[in-house]
Amino acid sequence: MEHFDAVVVGAGPAGSTAARELAAAGARVLVVDRSSFPRYKACGGGIPLRTARLLPFPVDSVVEDSVHRLDVACRGRMRFVRDSGPPFAHMVMRDRFDALLLEQARRAGAEFRPETRVERVELNGGVRVMGRGFTAAGQYLVCADGAHSPVGQMAGLGIGMAACPAWEVELRATASQLRRFRSRAMIDLDNRPWGYGWLFPKGSVLSVGVVLPSGRGGRLKRTVVAMQERLGLAGADVMIARGHKIRFRRGHEPIASDRALLVGDAAGLADEFTEEGISYAVTSGRLAARGVLRALGGGALRRYEADVDAELMPELRAARLVGFMFYGMLRRVPQPWMFASAHLPFLWHAFFAVQRGESTYAREVARAPLLPAIATRLLDT
Repeated sequence: MEHFDAVVVGAGPAGSTAARELAAAGARVLVVDRSSFPRYKACGGGIPLRTARLLPFPVDSVVEDSVHRLDVACRGRMRFVRDSGPPFAHMVMRDRFDALLLEQARRAGAEFRPETRVERVELNGGVRVMGRGFTAAGQYLVCADGAHSPVGQMAGLGIGMAACPAWEVELRATASQLRRFRSRAMIDLDNRPWGYGWLFPKGSVLSVGVVLPSGRGGRLKRTVVAMQERLGLAGADVMIARGHKIRFRRGHEPIASDRALLVGDAAGLADEFTEEGISYAVTSGRLAARGVLRALGGGALRRYEADVDAELMPELRAARLVGFMFYGMLRRVPQPWMFASAHLPFLWHAFFAVQRGESTYAREVARAPLLPAIATRLLDT
């Protein structure tokens, strides 16, 4: 049985980032994943430019498109378009993007074991990770196994988080359709009570999906079909159709213990305005690596949770306030709010600045001191 400083379960952006930084610092790291890579990952594939800025290597080789136009509507009506000038997000296929991050981790020295499903975890003076015909031991465990996080549950972490459902289809598009949507992210807002559909352009496909509140999962598929019809894509060939869960850490749900910690989707690190989580996954992977290295030097792994509380939770709380304010106004007065949104340039300047990493949700909320009170009132009604 091999022994490692850290065992990372899950080779998505959070797990691969943690593994890369640990291995680069000289730690012996094993990454296990139930899939072979590259593998399909249900996700819109829009990554804000701030994500690319967090990585010490270029992602140009896996960028399918870069978007600078934001096309917004509310259930197909009251449409307006905002242009950010320089792009605010890249579009990627997650199989290629995640494979790039994993390859960087392996180049740094991390070992990778694909097609390995973890069935049991023991945390007793160390870590033992077991699957069918497989056992590995380590000092610490990094749970990067997605929003369902079965390994996190085995470790007793991440219990009681909020969640919502999403559904996505990848459409094989014609050349004219690809030209029509190039460099354009389309967002179709839902005001009952919140949610949105998206269309993101890729190199040869269009990603169309929807995210809705908990309890509205029965509407997902028909909402996507309706959006395809509105966009003139009703007859497009569906290559892949798949659902996934998005999880949110809203308070102090435990994400670290003496031997294990959660990162990325497993830790509920997605914002509740855009439902984006990749940038937070990368940041949490870096914080996890720092926490494990500190623990290997005699510190407490539990301090990782305090790091997340200090460095990520203020931003996630601010995004939640923005989301509740935006959707609260949309729910109450949809037409006036869409009109106001179309004619408030500072709103979109702030949004684009956050996505490019030039500002933060917390900074923008601080510029509007009444926003927390408004959002809280809307949340309570």
